[in-house]
Amino acid sequence: MNTIGQKLKLIGLVLILAVNQSYGQLTIHESEKYDADAKSGKYHSKSVSFSGLKSFELEYRGEIKVNSNDTDVTDISAGGYLEISKTTFGSKRAIVIEKKEGKLVKEYYEGRQRVAFEPDGKNWLAEILPDIVRSSPIAAEDRINRYFNQGGVRAVMNEISRLDGNHVQNVYGKILLSKKDLTKDQLKNSLVELCKEISSDYYKSSLLKDVADRFIKDKELSFAYFEAASRIDSDYYASTIYTGAIKEVELTDEILAKIVEASKNIGSDYYHATVLEEALDMRDLNDYRISLIIASTDDIGSDYYQAQVLSKAMKTRGLSDKSFNSIVNAIGNINSDYYMAEVFEEMLNNKIKGITAKTVAELLDEHMSSDYYKAAVLSNMLKKQELTLEAIKEVANTISNMGSSNYACEVIKDGAKNTRYDKAALIELIRACESIDSDYYASEALQSLASQVRNSDEDVKSAYRSAAKSISSDTYYGRTVKAID
Repeated sequence: MNTIGQKLKLIGLVLILAVNQSYGQLTIHESEKYDADAKSGKYHSKSVSFSGLKSFELEYRGEIKVNSNDTDVTDISAGGYLEISKTTFGSKRAIVIEKKEGKLVKEYYEGRQRVAFEPDGKNWLAEILPDIVRSSPIAAEDRINRYFNQGGVRAVMNEISRLDGNHVQNVYGKILLSKKDLTKDQLKNSLVELCKEISSDYYKSSLLKDVADRFIKDKELSFAYFEAASRIDSDYYASTIYTGAIKEVELTDEILAKIVEASKNIGSDYYHATVLEEALDMRDLNDYRISLIIASTDDIGSDYYQAQVLSKAMKTRGLSDKSFNSIVNAIGNINSDYYMAEVFEEMLNNKIKGITAKTVAELLDEHMSSDYYKAAVLSNMLKKQELTLEAIKEVANTISNMGSSNYACEVIKDGAKNTRYDKAALIELIRACESIDSDYYASEALQSLASQVRNSDEDVKSAYRSAAKSISSDTYYGRTVKAID
């Protein structure tokens, strides 16, 4: 059985990667497959067509080398092979090249008939091989070394600009940037130029991920890395660059600052938030890193995603008081009263310090316009937290400034049901009742405190009676005063 027939008998093939590309008149379909019977296991299958008129299919495995003008195959690694076939108007031609007993064996077929490789097979290979090596990764490393030896990085970059397709340019770029003997200037300039040359955001991101460790860890190279990353238009692929760097590279504070700053250029609030949330998963967060992440939430336009990031930040283990307070203040910058209240209420499910509670009450007074959501947060605070007198004073002040008598009353009533106040706290809340415009709600609020007032000293009772005098209605005034007698 001939070699082509043997190839057709390959079994156990699993398709693990399929890439379809279209670049002008060139269309490429590449697959990477596994052959269970082969020592190396993996081989490539590639079909290339030019305007549908000139087409060929490739199947190859191993390292392939070509001559200096790309017209002949000069070597294939052990166990490797190259198969090229082309069908034109129903007529098929094929070339199979493999290494046997240390020597290259080249076979040429017309239809199913094997014919002498020379001269027709050799001439046909010389005709099509230049197109093949510029539209596939075949002999990529060999060709890069050749151009590099001829004219350095500049010669390689010139050849990359002539390659057909971003996929192939990506492969060449990765090989070039992996060279150990490139200077920092060569690395920087090559990466930036490659990301200009490659138009596909997918392949730009693929290249950047591949070189992240080498570039990001070096302060000088990192500038070029982020300049190149800024050329990615897709928010999704840009976010994968930054999240990948956070996950895979050991970052300094300075490099994290660059990543967080670069993430601000992501137009999508979702993907911007994704980068910040990934940063919050870092094991070595400190106050500086937390501050970078929190400050960046101001650039998230969506209140929902801003709240998501801040909520996650609040749950970070080992937060210092400084970091926690910076998060609390950032929550106050959320424009949506709903999302601001949601994050504050989530925070109140755990015990917080008195100074934090005071800050929350201040932020509610200054930044939250909805009395409904303001009342919900204040009620939870009075029910669930052990508040200092300073915090109680700020809560009372916020209640006094509420426009809705109903919600102001509800906050005081909810607190009275669940909390036993000391003398000073009780007086502060009684005074807050004086600011309630509605006689009915002012009376209801004071009466909710009456049982605690009755058991307090004369100073508290005097404050209660003074607040009751703000009620104009004789009926409600009478009910209020009678409640402590």
